[in-house]
Amino acid sequence: MTGSHGNGPWHHLTPETHGVDEHGLGLIDEPTCLHLLGLEHIGRLGLSVRSLPVILPVNYAVQDSAVVFRSEDGEKTRAAMHGNVACLEVDQFDRFEHKGWSVMVTGRLSLVSPERSEAYRKLPVVPWGLHGKSQFIELSIDLLSGRSIGSH
Repeated sequence: MTGSHGNGPWHHLTPETHGVDEHGLGLIDEPTCLHLLGLEHIGRLGLSVRSLPVILPVNYAVQDSAVVFRSEDGEKTRAAMHGNVACLEVDQFDRFEHKGWSVMVTGRLSLVSPERSEAYRKLPVVPWGLHGKSQFIELSIDLLSGRSIGSH
């Protein structure tokens, strides 16, 4: 990947693309999407709550073929208990140069077993707003796509 500044905080704003979509946005292949997903640690989780869309920030880590985060009891844990479909969007952009990328993961939420939770305790995924007991939740990576602007 190359960037307009060569280094600094915007050095990975222009990932290599493989064609363009119908809107002229660059298409990012799955291996690059996975790499970009691993570079960031804060994303926006989209899920349905009482049949309405909700977007919630989460800090996460990528582990095997899942996105892992922690949450107290609430909408995210209820959705995970039911195996609901959700998505995570992660992006980076430069407002001045109009360059950037966006990666979207879609999959099913699930509560992590106690055995796997023990292994995940080393991951840097402590929620900022924790006040009580939390649980690890996984979002399976079933669909992975990415787009970029200003890189082609």
